[in-house]
Amino acid sequence: MHARQRLAVCRSVDYVMGAMTGRRGNGMANRRIEKSWTWHLKAPREALWPLLSDTTRINEALRMPAYRLRETIDGDGLRRRHGEYDMNGERIRWEEPPYEWARGYWWRWQRYYESGPLEHARATLVLEPGPKGGTAATYTLESEPRSTLGRVFVRTGHHKEAAKAFERILRLADTHARKPMGDFYSNLAANRVSRRKPAPYAVPPEITGADRVLARQMLDWLAVAFDSDLREIRPKRMARALGLSPAEAESAAVVATEIGALERHFRLICQICHGTVRDVKAPRDLPENVGCPHCGASVDLDFAHSVEVLYTAHEAIRKPTQNVHCASGPAVFPRTVMQQTLEPHERRELPMRLLRGDYVLRTVDDTVVLPFTITNPGGALLRGGDGWLDGPAEADGLLLENHGERPVTFILARAKWPSEATSLAEWLTYQSAREAMGGATINLSTPQNAGEAALVIVSARGGDEAKVCRKIALAHGGAVVEDTGAGTLLIFHRASSAVAAMETVLDDLPSARVGADYGPLMLIEGIDGPNYMGEVRDRVADLAGVAPEGLPSLSPEFQAALRTT
Repeated sequence: MHARQRLAVCRSVDYVMGAMTGRRGNGMANRRIEKSWTWHLKAPREALWPLLSDTTRINEALRMPAYRLRETIDGDGLRRRHGEYDMNGERIRWEEPPYEWARGYWWRWQRYYESGPLEHARATLVLEPGPKGGTAATYTLESEPRSTLGRVFVRTGHHKEAAKAFERILRLADTHARKPMGDFYSNLAANRVSRRKPAPYAVPPEITGADRVLARQMLDWLAVAFDSDLREIRPKRMARALGLSPAEAESAAVVATEIGALERHFRLICQICHGTVRDVKAPRDLPENVGCPHCGASVDLDFAHSVEVLYTAHEAIRKPTQNVHCASGPAVFPRTVMQQTLEPHERRELPMRLLRGDYVLRTVDDTVVLPFTITNPGGALLRGGDGWLDGPAEADGLLLENHGERPVTFILARAKWPSEATSLAEWLTYQSAREAMGGATINLSTPQNAGEAALVIVSARGGDEAKVCRKIALAHGGAVVEDTGAGTLLIFHRASSAVAAMETVLDDLPSARVGADYGPLMLIEGIDGPNYMGEVRDRVADLAGVAPEGLPSLSPEFQAALRTT
């Protein structure tokens, strides 16, 4: 068999530590200057990865220059990414191949420069179990100077200074991973002494009480947050930054939108490539079905699985730059567990095992897509070539094979909704969100998927039932849906939140009859706003009817959901 017809075996850690030569030939490789550092950290790799994989915020924390990004399509139809920024009067341009990573283990970026002192640069971070526990973090920098001046630039401290700056972030991340307090990068942003706060933005006098406190917290955070955090503000991340519960963070975002500090967006997301399909200010403007502009897949409107609610800072408060600090990276694509570029006929082994669940394997140019399900956690063999993908086959570890005649970038992503993202279905389970939405901004002429949620019905004597239920919904991350005649119906995204709410209900209304159920629901139009239908809705009233006073009646489905959340 001819040599180029054989698959070259290449283990992951050896590969990322610089086993490969530069793609432009041995001449470049001979000029390569490479340096590695290994630091022994006390925190486990699983706790460090979410912090050290957020390369966008790492670069901003390190004060790396933000750059302009553009994409082109080459003659083969492949998408190519280019960046540029100005440095000392010179415009630095480069091409940026797809980022590579294996979630929880390693990442690497590289650039091929068109101008400046370097021809090529690459950085790799590998996380491995430490010899005495904790984590061994190995950071490798490689540079290929363009000229003698470039070689002097690298050898007189460029690598050393870059490593020292990265080590500072690494040590801080290690401390935070062992004793988390808030959001790590929000803390770094707030502590930067050189950031000048803009003029204070006054909270309107009509905002009072708890809402006023939340508005003030939001404005203070907006003044010091990283630019990269303001382009896509996710309430759950903001909750960590402000020390709030998810429900309080949603309320803070609603109040901030009302006073003009934030703008709310509803983003339709492709379930195949996870790219943005449409971004609108009101959900009624979302199409029911449309083709993805990135991969061409058909995208259906699904409130639980394809629509995310997020925010951006209003220009009146602070206008973040549209330049980027990292065009890709693991944190930019939270559902992607692995992105790897294999040379023709290369075989690569990754130190990963796939968990049970639904996955999508695709190529970076989105020409081929392969959905599959892992029923038994473990290894898998994934293969591809020129225009095809196949898998998974049984294997001891995660193996990738490129059988084609040109490089292939494999992207493996979980189909599951990301934990930090707030779907439209979840958002509508918050009292503050429902009150801010209003029935006119959402089209429910066709029932929409609401995902799985908990319904609670409260039947109590006296006129305080509605008032108490609204207060409890606000406090525990739920919402009042309607007065059914038999009692007040509430919804909660999580069964655990519903339990906490029921305990408070019975403290305030000790003679109440309470029932709770959990399962899939559909959103429909209601008299007082979005309402729900499904078997869960049909059963929950009966549960309250048979419940003794002061003791909630819980369905088996609710109890099962409580054990798994």
